[in-house]
Amino acid sequence: MSSSLSPARARLLVAFLVLVLAALGLRAAAPGLVGARIRRAAAARGLTASWSKLRIGLPGPVAVSDLALLSAGGDTAFRAESLRVTFNPWSLLSLRPLPSSLRVSHASLSGLSGHAVDPDTLSPEEPRIGAGGDRSRRLRRTAQGLVRLLLLPARQFPRLTLRDITIRAGHGADSPLGGARIAWLDLEPDRGGVHLATRGALSLAREVPFELGLDYGRDDRLTGGARFMIPSASDGGRDSLRVSVDGRVRQARSRGAIELGDSCRVTIGRLPLLLDGSVARAGPRVRFALSADRVTPSRLLESFPQTVLGTLRDLSLRGSFDYRLSFDLDLSAPERVDFTARVLPHGLALDSARTRLNLLALDQPFTATIHLPGGRLVTRELSPANPHFRTLDQIDSLLVHAVITNEDGGFFRHRGFNVEAVKGAIAENLRAGAYRRGAGTITMQLVRNLYLGHERTLSRKAQEVALAWVLEHLTGISKRRLLEIYLNIIEWGPGIQGADEAARYYFDRDASDLDIGEALFLSTVVPAPSKWRYRFDPQGELKPFARAQMHFIGRAMIAKGWLAPEELPPNDSLRVELRGAARAVISPPPDTTHVEEAVPGVSAGSLPGPSPWRRSPSLTPAVD
Repeated sequence: MSSSLSPARARLLVAFLVLVLAALGLRAAAPGLVGARIRRAAAARGLTASWSKLRIGLPGPVAVSDLALLSAGGDTAFRAESLRVTFNPWSLLSLRPLPSSLRVSHASLSGLSGHAVDPDTLSPEEPRIGAGGDRSRRLRRTAQGLVRLLLLPARQFPRLTLRDITIRAGHGADSPLGGARIAWLDLEPDRGGVHLATRGALSLAREVPFELGLDYGRDDRLTGGARFMIPSASDGGRDSLRVSVDGRVRQARSRGAIELGDSCRVTIGRLPLLLDGSVARAGPRVRFALSADRVTPSRLLESFPQTVLGTLRDLSLRGSFDYRLSFDLDLSAPERVDFTARVLPHGLALDSARTRLNLLALDQPFTATIHLPGGRLVTRELSPANPHFRTLDQIDSLLVHAVITNEDGGFFRHRGFNVEAVKGAIAENLRAGAYRRGAGTITMQLVRNLYLGHERTLSRKAQEVALAWVLEHLTGISKRRLLEIYLNIIEWGPGIQGADEAARYYFDRDASDLDIGEALFLSTVVPAPSKWRYRFDPQGELKPFARAQMHFIGRAMIAKGWLAPEELPPNDSLRVELRGAARAVISPPPDTTHVEEAVPGVSAGSLPGPSPWRRSPSLTPAVD
């Protein structure tokens, strides 16, 4: 029997010896090498890495205990009690180690929050440099990292095990997206494909538990679904929302893109949607188109839980509609974002006899129940019985135009939902790397105040968009009447509802007779009425930022033809004099306490009727 080795066995033995020698030779130096690589990778992303213990067993696993990644500001971006990576032994020979499994336990991931402003308002121009530019670049790098992750060969993914992971979004307290908690997640190879299963909860206004299962087959077909347990507002229980997906998802790595097949179907309850799109590494760029045909009101009711539909359940509609939505965003050029959303009605009409929501009666005098933040409710009579009610012609045109300019410059062009404003908000927020601007319309604010309230949830926002569309398309109520109601009910300060109460509270004047400074000031109060006092210094003078915003709105009014250039004073000359009850809030008398709470929203004197107005607003779609 020959003792010689065959060439194949000899190569195998040499490879094994090399692996053993590499393990013995690098075992002592490996922790330092691996630790240095971790720190370099973190530093390249603006982070500092630290840990309490790093254990390496070549060719066995790498285990890190108490790993923390800190941002430049000292905030914890990522922390894991335990992280364990196992590598393919043969990949170590090429010095390009490939992980075969990754396990992370008891970890938290935090987004970096950015400065936010009050939504649905214009903001003065600011240079796109400094912190905003840094946040924007970080956002783009994060998106690029996610696309690179999506382009990794899915069927060659290592086995991934996550246990007890908390993800905190960095969008600020006003965002409805608070983050998520992953109780467990398993991703593993399965019959030439990949199987993903997870369970956890989304942190929205209320916690929403979910479970999800997806299979990605060797034929690029993605199938599976998710179930979300939505808290019920009526009985404290939970309603189930089911979403399923069935379609081809192709990793076109040669082109650096993920592509959805044109027959990808997403079903929400019993509502089928067709989805097409792609995610490309260049940019990165996201493109998708969604469509639904012959959607009936009954199918919507059957597909969504009652809590998600909310006030929309009080509508009764006949007919059906098609829906089309498209989105195209290149993060390297956010100003070129494209967005469309269309409802194509087929005999769609409001059934007035069965609709429980007071919509059609808005054309007549009525008592408005107004929803305020914090769940508060107040009422105002929108008729001559209320000494502060003003028809649109009885409100100074300077104030009317200033409010439209600041809140919804396209009010006379859109039909409840402003696509151009959405595109502008997306572009500005991405350039700033934070939430800086919303895209709510006056009609959307009106339905929020009259019917929905101010709870910051995704379902409430969807109801707001849908109800604004119904109000503008199916009721026949004119734009002027919608604007008149809006100006008579919106909050302008503590207990101050409507333009005339505001004019008297701040300036002891009628809403029909205001100067340009007063009108511009009042328009800046609308987005954040509880913060009006911070626009003044202790001497009652406007702060520079307040004058800058007022002047910005004035220039926008000039551009629209709503203000003559000579009527707008220079920025540093803008002044307002508080003469109403608000004056005591800035400079209270020595023996007066809790002035603001004691003021009912008007000056201390008697309530005179409307005085003759100086001008009336000329409001037509052509003006805008």
